[in-house]
Amino acid sequence: MVFHDQAAAARFESLRAGIVARMRDRYVWEEVPCPMCGKAEDGEPALTKYGIEMVRCRRCDHLYVSPRLPEEAVGDLYSSTYWDEYTRAIGSPTITERSRFDYENAFYKLRRDVLPYRKSGRLLDVGASNGGMVKAASEMGFSAEGVEPAADVCQIARNVHGVSLHCGDVRALGLTAGGYDVITLHDVLEHLFAPIEVLAELRRLTAPNGILVVETPTADSANFADAGADWPTVSPLEHVHLFREVNLTRLLRRLGFQILDFYCPHEDHMIAVVEVRG
Repeated sequence: MVFHDQAAAARFESLRAGIVARMRDRYVWEEVPCPMCGKAEDGEPALTKYGIEMVRCRRCDHLYVSPRLPEEAVGDLYSSTYWDEYTRAIGSPTITERSRFDYENAFYKLRRDVLPYRKSGRLLDVGASNGGMVKAASEMGFSAEGVEPAADVCQIARNVHGVSLHCGDVRALGLTAGGYDVITLHDVLEHLFAPIEVLAELRRLTAPNGILVVETPTADSANFADAGADWPTVSPLEHVHLFREVNLTRLLRRLGFQILDFYCPHEDHMIAVVEVRG
């Protein structure tokens, strides 16, 4: 399955531009400080794409979108409109088109990222989308649950994969502290408007000796160094952060996680497997 097909994206440029314009009309975009170090005055322009600016923090080198949508827009942004229209507009498959792929690819991710450390237990997939990971993990013997912010996407997961998800912001769901042996966060961190707050909540939810798996694009990618704003992963309406490896590891340690492994499955992504020591 092809993601970020640039020829397809070019064909749907007007669709993408319309979505960005609609989000500008609906919400007041706001200047935000660096989410890593909290300093607003240390940001400098880094790149612009789709008329949306990313800045680089001079203090910690983190890349983030500012000004950006307010956090109240998350449910709207990640509704089925995003999965059916915006993904098509950037040359990626829709949520229905990718459902089989997400389910089958989840087995690969579980074998790669989870099974070397945990083979059973209670698993929470955050940013569960169509529920492919939840279904696959359940079939591999985990007691699996998922979290997804938009109600219509939660309904798609029920329709496509027969799984029920917690619908809403994981910080507001009141899930049981220490209730999960495994938490997965694949291709989600770059979307989060409040990454530190969400990771702190996931730390609270992780059981003693439980693990958290984080996969996210890396701004250390040679492809990013070569292409800059033309790197397909630069998609600033949705990817409001681009983490560097040093910043991700520093943040996870700061929140009390112990690094078990850190690797790049391919040039553009990095994966951290971390543990909460009991």
